[in-house]
Amino acid sequence: MSNSYAIEVHQLSKIFTPNIKAVDELDLTVNEGEIMALLGPNGAGKSTTIRVLSTLSGFDSGKALVAGLDVDTAPEKVRQTIGVVAQQTGVDYFLTGRENMVLQGHLYRMKKADIQQRIEELASHFELQSSLDKMVSAYSGGMTRKLDIATALIHRPRILFLDEPTLGLDIRSRKMLWKLIEDLNQNFGLTILLTTHYLEEADSLSDRVAIINAGKIQIIGTPDELKNNIHGDSVVISFENVGQNEKALATHLKEMQLAREHVWDGNNLHLYVENGAASVPQIMEQAARQQLQVKTLSLARPTLDDVFLKYTGASMLESG
Repeated sequence: MSNSYAIEVHQLSKIFTPNIKAVDELDLTVNEGEIMALLGPNGAGKSTTIRVLSTLSGFDSGKALVAGLDVDTAPEKVRQTIGVVAQQTGVDYFLTGRENMVLQGHLYRMKKADIQQRIEELASHFELQSSLDKMVSAYSGGMTRKLDIATALIHRPRILFLDEPTLGLDIRSRKMLWKLIEDLNQNFGLTILLTTHYLEEADSLSDRVAIINAGKIQIIGTPDELKNNIHGDSVVISFENVGQNEKALATHLKEMQLAREHVWDGNNLHLYVENGAASVPQIMEQAARQQLQVKTLSLARPTLDDVFLKYTGASMLESG
C-alpha cells in the first residue's frame, strides 16, 4: 500500500456477532484534497466504514491507512490528522458554542492562545460570531451542525469525516452546509469523506461517488461517469399490480431490443433504452397488446438514483 492517498483501504472486513458482515473485504482509495461521497442503503456499511477509519471501531481483517498512518497500529496519530462529525451531534447543549470549542481544543492538548486564535478563525468562517457565547440549546439545527463541524476542525485536521452531515435539516440549511463543505475543501484543501442519503448532495458536492451495498463497493466514479454508464434514456412504468403478465412484458421488451436492460423496484419497471422518444410509443403498444393497465409512465435522462438502483436493487429515494 502506498502513501499517495489520503485514505487507502484494502480488503477491510468488520463482523458483528453472530455472523453479520457489516463491511465485507472493502477496497477504497480517496485522493488528497478530494470530496468523496459514500452512497448506500441503510445497513450497507457506510457508518461502520467511517467508524473504523476514524478509530472509533476495530475491524476483523484487512488494512486501512489514513494520511499514510495505520489505523490499527497508530490510532492516536490518526486522530491528530482527522476531524469527525457523527450522525448524532457531538456538541454539549448545556455549554456555549465557545465553551464547546475550548473543550475540544483541550482534548487535543492545544495551547490556550492557539485555541482562542482558532475559535476566532472558525467563528468567522462559519458565521458563528454572534452566537458563540449563547447556549447551544438556543441554536437552530443548521447552526448546531455548523458548530459541530467547526469543533471538529479546531486542531486543523487534514481529513474530515462527515457521517450524514445534513440529515434532518431543512433544504435551506442543507444548501448552506453544502456551500460550507465546498469552501472547506477548496480554500483549506481538506480531504472530505461523507456519507449521505441525499442524491442531490452527492451529485453536487462530490468529486467522486462510491456506491456501497452489503459491505462492498459496487462501483465508483465521478457523478457524470456513473450516470453516463447507463446509456440512453430511463423509462419508468408504474403498474397497479405486478403479476406474470407484467413480468413477461419486461422480458418481451428486452427480446425485441426495445430495452437494453430492466430493473423492478416494487410496482415500478425501470427500462433503459437508446432513444426514449422513439421507444415510448412502441413500449405502450406492447403493453396494450398484452392488455396491461399502465398507471403512469415517465421518461428522463439517467440520474444517480438509476445508478443506485442498478447496483443495489433498490431506489435511493425509497431506501432513505
